Amino acid sequence: MRVLLVEDNEDDALLIRETLSETTIEIERAERLSTALEQLATGKFDAVLLDLSLPDAHGLETLGRMRRDGPSVPIVVLSGLNSEEVAVKAVEEGAQDYLIKGQTDGALLTRALRYAIQRHRAEENLKERNRELLILKKISETILGSLDLRSVIERILEEAMQSGSFDLGNIRLLDRSGEMLEVTTSRGYRDPENALRHRALSRTTASAKSSFGDRLLKEPCIKEQVQQGSGNRTLKMEGVESFIMVPVRAGGEVLGIFQLASRTPRKFRPEEVNLLETIGNQMGVAVQKAQLYEETRDQAIELKKANKGKDEFLTVMSHELRTPLNVIAGYAEMTKRGIFGEINAEQQNALGKILGHSKDLLGMIDGILQATKIEAEAVKVAKEEVALGELLNEIKSTYAGSLDKDLNLRWDYPSELPSVATDGEKLKHILQNLINNAIKFTDQGSITIYVGYLTDSGKVAFKVADTGIGISEEELPFIFEKFHQVDSSATRTYGGVGLGLFIVKKFIERLGGELRVSSELGKGSTFTVTLPIEL
Repeated sequence: MRVLLVEDNEDDALLIRETLSETTIEIERAERLSTALEQLATGKFDAVLLDLSLPDAHGLETLGRMRRDGPSVPIVVLSGLNSEEVAVKAVEEGAQDYLIKGQTDGALLTRALRYAIQRHRAEENLKERNRELLILKKISETILGSLDLRSVIERILEEAMQSGSFDLGNIRLLDRSGEMLEVTTSRGYRDPENALRHRALSRTTASAKSSFGDRLLKEPCIKEQVQQGSGNRTLKMEGVESFIMVPVRAGGEVLGIFQLASRTPRKFRPEEVNLLETIGNQMGVAVQKAQLYEETRDQAIELKKANKGKDEFLTVMSHELRTPLNVIAGYAEMTKRGIFGEINAEQQNALGKILGHSKDLLGMIDGILQATKIEAEAVKVAKEEVALGELLNEIKSTYAGSLDKDLNLRWDYPSELPSVATDGEKLKHILQNLINNAIKFTDQGSITIYVGYLTDSGKVAFKVADTGIGISEEELPFIFEKFHQVDSSATRTYGGVGLGLFIVKKFIERLGGELRVSSELGKGSTFTVTLPIEL
């Protein structure tokens, strides 16, 4: 153990030497604080025995200056002042112990110095650990705070360089091929062009591998004498003396490497290497997270383009299909009426089927157009005053004819109903679609259309209840999805493209209403719509 004794009194110095003469402790003396600081700068001392009264310093100021201006070395104060208050303050300001001259023997002084060194090491280790945790915390905050790959890795590189006071650094990441490691960011280069002069490294091609070989992708690689060795031409141009290269990993997969270098010779301590490995793993998580975000964002952009193209195609096709269908339906209607000459009963029946299917197709096309507008958020709501009684009478009149089924339509609504401020066309579409749906899935029995004013909530309730085939409990959560069919088999009994309920639900939401459904398989379904009096 080498100890620096800072003592200006010759007799006290002699006494301390005699006290420690039978120990293995080597003592070197300094009579002034300034001299002591110069000697400590050589870094060859394990501890300091410090007198507080010196020619160029006095009292606790002596300890404060040594702590502030000297290197971090354990200090044991050896003073002639027997004061508990001063002793406590000295320990608070960084002394490991406070001993009184003339009250210590060799064993006590030796033990005090050894304990001081051990405590100091423990404190330094704790400080170092706290510093490392702070660095890792900052890096974690950087990773959580941004998804931009470049800004994240630049910030991490900066923290990594500060962790060991490195002069320059760079990060190489795998290119899109997953083969080559290319410099993506750098800091600290005197000539920024030098960062671009680093050759790309290959994971597999031997001629383009690092001088460290495959080891570079498995563990940190260190070179402590760059200028004396071969290779590393770019780093030599930058005056680098020592460097370390660390893999960037995530989940065991190597995503890149980062390099930190110093222009002064240095040794890399194991704990420092461990910290940089941890930083490499954190950097890997950041890279993986940012790359996943970029891939997801790019996919979303492509999906948006594809959806836009699909919507445009559906819109164009729907418009183009309507024209010939209207022509077919028009000519079929005129022919059926005998405008082009008399026709027999069989021809009447065939034309009726043409008209029926034409209307079905037009309904499907209208549904596709509406769904496309909804998806593109192009549906506009036109608020107007709607007399509910008149609207219901108008809808009721459309079902006055034969339904070609053994069905009884029951209309249950009072003669006096309030007017509502809403979109009349959309409300009409909602009710007709629910009624048509009930007719479609009810072969016999009854369909009840109920309308009532809920005075307590200021809303209007519409119910369409049927005695049809019903919907299973498993299917209920999905019936409002676009293109959903309860029976999607090629041999299904009921046609359609599965857009009716999807459009109904979206329209109800746009009108500020709610839609509920209850159903029992084989017994029928009830759809309930509630709308506010004023949109």
